[in-house]
Amino acid sequence: MPSRQLALARPWKRLLVGVAAGSLVLAAAGCDSSGSDTAAAGDGELSASQQECVDKANEYLDDRGLLPETLPEELTPLSKPPVEGLTITRLFPGSVPTSAALSQEIVDLAPVVGWTGRALSYDGSVEDVNRKALEAIGYSDIVVIDGLPAAALQEPIRAAEQNGVLLMLGSITDPPVSVPGFGGTPLGGDTAERIAELAAYTFMQATNCQGKAAAFGLPVEALQSQGNHMAEVLEAECEDCSLSYTDIPFSDVGSPAATNTVVSRLQSDPSLNFAYFTIGDLAVGIEPALRQAGLDVQVGGAIPVSQNLAALQRDENAFWLGVPQGMTAAINIDTAARVLDTGQPVAGDYYPVPVYTPDNIESTDPIPVYPTDYEEQFEELWQVG
Repeated sequence: MPSRQLALARPWKRLLVGVAAGSLVLAAAGCDSSGSDTAAAGDGELSASQQECVDKANEYLDDRGLLPETLPEELTPLSKPPVEGLTITRLFPGSVPTSAALSQEIVDLAPVVGWTGRALSYDGSVEDVNRKALEAIGYSDIVVIDGLPAAALQEPIRAAEQNGVLLMLGSITDPPVSVPGFGGTPLGGDTAERIAELAAYTFMQATNCQGKAAAFGLPVEALQSQGNHMAEVLEAECEDCSLSYTDIPFSDVGSPAATNTVVSRLQSDPSLNFAYFTIGDLAVGIEPALRQAGLDVQVGGAIPVSQNLAALQRDENAFWLGVPQGMTAAINIDTAARVLDTGQPVAGDYYPVPVYTPDNIESTDPIPVYPTDYEEQFEELWQVG
């Protein structure tokens, strides 16, 4: 059964924790549970243990629901509207389209709270992100970097402390420590583990608890944690499931090299029947490559882009756990606003994650966000608008 530690995998109504299915999420009083009867991959009669596993997965997803209707209960109203006139800058690896799109969403959303948003790309290396971070700290009040641990950014952390700047390191497990300085972690804490747990149960349902997955991600702690923890949940809950994880370099995103890595891994083990992607950029265009290679495997994952959802809509993919840029941008703004409101470090680990299936996907571009009125709900929390 789901562990108590990973609350978001539990029912939204009972736990009200946010980040559920998709881990990244939370409490809601009523979520659409359509998609629980999604056709599974396995054929033939199930063994007793497989049927028990499938029943557990169905119950899990029915209880938590698939499409959140409210923001996490833990996101309470600020004590006052955010101070206006600040500049928030997000750094992103230029080779990753999803990250670039998120940066633009933050730029677009910042004026809602009276801030100016900026985006600054780097080449994917630790050296360049450190250089660009110091540059951004020179003209920003808030700087956001995703996926790199505090140990890799010591000079920018010191510079942020000295210059009175809030530095937020997203999608990592390191706890934030000071304001100013490293004071916030949007999508941090146990967010990745929550997503992994949701992914594991969705995978179990989609494969009739007979899934053998090759998982692929980028060399980022949150994505590695998602893949590794998903494997742990499957090992504990599904005796006929397995998952192994492979990193793909940033430089290979969007290139034939990434596709070749996926195809080669699947060809290396005939028992593999599922390709799981911890970030959708790596799965763009994978379906024709799999067909050309004669590979009959299901495809799914987390953090989809529009092309992934288009494949889902064509019933070519099994499921995607949504981390849409619109919601992620709001969570970044919200985490920063909470740090500045309280003057204390904040781990922004409450996130309403939708589970997209062929049965409930309504839009592929833009990627649908749930709750659908999330902007109005956030404006109420921020006391603006």
